[in-house]
Amino acid sequence: LLVTEAGADDVAVFALPGSSSASAPIPLVGRIPVAAYPTDVRATQNGKLVWIAGKGLGTGPLVDGPDPNNPNDPALFGIAANNQGLAVPFRYLPGIVNGVAGIADYPNAGELQTLTARALATIQPANATAAPADTPLRAGGPIKHVFFIVRENRTYDQVLGDSARGAGDPSLTLFGQQVTPNMHALTARFPLLDHVFADSEASIDGHFWTSAAQVSDYVHKAWFQNYAGRGRPYDFGVYAVTWPGHRFLFDQARNQGISYFNFGEALAGTVPLPDLDRSAADNAEVASKFANSDLGIGGVPSCYPNDAFIGKDPTTGREVFDSSPPPGAPEQSESRFDCFAQAFSRWMTLQNTPSFVYMVLNSDHTRGTDPGSPTPRAMVADNDRALGQVVDLISHSPIWSSSAIFTIEDDSQDGSDHVDAHRVPAGVFSPYARTAAVVSTRYDTVSMIRSMELILGMQPLGLFDALATPMYDAFTSTPDPTPFTAQAPTYPLLERNPAAAAAAARANFSRPDLVPQAVLDRMIWRSVKGARPAPPPPGPNAAPGQ
Repeated sequence: LLVTEAGADDVAVFALPGSSSASAPIPLVGRIPVAAYPTDVRATQNGKLVWIAGKGLGTGPLVDGPDPNNPNDPALFGIAANNQGLAVPFRYLPGIVNGVAGIADYPNAGELQTLTARALATIQPANATAAPADTPLRAGGPIKHVFFIVRENRTYDQVLGDSARGAGDPSLTLFGQQVTPNMHALTARFPLLDHVFADSEASIDGHFWTSAAQVSDYVHKAWFQNYAGRGRPYDFGVYAVTWPGHRFLFDQARNQGISYFNFGEALAGTVPLPDLDRSAADNAEVASKFANSDLGIGGVPSCYPNDAFIGKDPTTGREVFDSSPPPGAPEQSESRFDCFAQAFSRWMTLQNTPSFVYMVLNSDHTRGTDPGSPTPRAMVADNDRALGQVVDLISHSPIWSSSAIFTIEDDSQDGSDHVDAHRVPAGVFSPYARTAAVVSTRYDTVSMIRSMELILGMQPLGLFDALATPMYDAFTSTPDPTPFTAQAPTYPLLERNPAAAAAAARANFSRPDLVPQAVLDRMIWRSVKGARPAPPPPGPNAAPGQ
């Protein structure tokens, strides 16, 4: 009996019992490593093993970014012109995740034993390490409060590629020092992490990774159809069938009696819509999570827009500024930072700050060149201001000495990066974070989640966070209590897209991710780079003409 183990990227081999022992346990004989997310396997009559893996063998760099031509260029709809003037297919992260098929001779017993050892080795991080004796990443340690800030859709090179201290490519930077002065100041004061990778490819699976450290098989197989514009409904996070088997960080916190609050993460089983597949216990879970959440949905009194509100509340029409609305902003606006600050003030007064606080600051997603909306740089600059304000507020509070702030992008789907398409700007800000260090240790989304779990004493939700390498290299046992002072914006936060962008006018921005990603990517690139320069050259391993 052959079983694909999608989470472990292997094929499990079981020995079927004879007819005389049909009720006996089926013994596991071994495992065969294949590729990422295997979905089918067959043993042929002529002694061959045939398998298919949905995510192949990785992506590598993605540097051939959107073409900065005019809005009517056919490049917007999937064809780009490279710097030699040749037409090449447009590429973005979900589009370069390719499946792979394999065929090999069926292994004998000795070969299967060797393959089993190899399969078990592949699920262990190459940089696995024991916890340093004095690490602050431990339950009962000096850190008592964890703040997790999830941002959206940017790559490392897009934001920090202009930082000379890290492994960046400034030619790919769209939102550098002028647009994101706080992220640059934070990664100068605290560690600059230049090898952190998202485990996701897009926002749908990205928010499951950040809130659950895993993605259900249903979501893995369905979100591509949604993004491809095939008319598939958006049911992710809404219905129980989409939830991971071990639920979400918030469920685990509740189960263990860890206090928490959720600012804006709606995908984590917190959408109050009827679902016939949910049991009474499931409905009770949803209800209990609303008591510790501010999501701006379902008629529940709220001041914090949920993660689906990119720049504008689609129900009320109010604009969403991630930081305090700047002078001259429309009167009907909301601020994620102001909302957080109100709650934080109450916690300080009552001395009951939750142990785990999850926040979305998602204007980095942008609204492309949607006519009349803030430009991509204005939205990213406003998001950066909010990040700086949050760290400033916490670091000047009485709980700073026992706090750690983590931030990561939910995914990097619509940006270029010369190291890997999954690389993202991430940060750890704490008195116990290494001051001014450059940390190039390879970490990923679940590394960050595992680090937070260790501090909180939270049990892992599954295989991925249980085996992840914690971010030990980013922390020190000797605290530096110096607070952080937010940097003033250096880019105009009220800059608006012109109304004459024909392609943008045809785009549907009524809900997130309805605009084809290729279209949005070109809008963003063009809004920053204008009609020139030429797009980045193809990657180092590209075939001629690509």
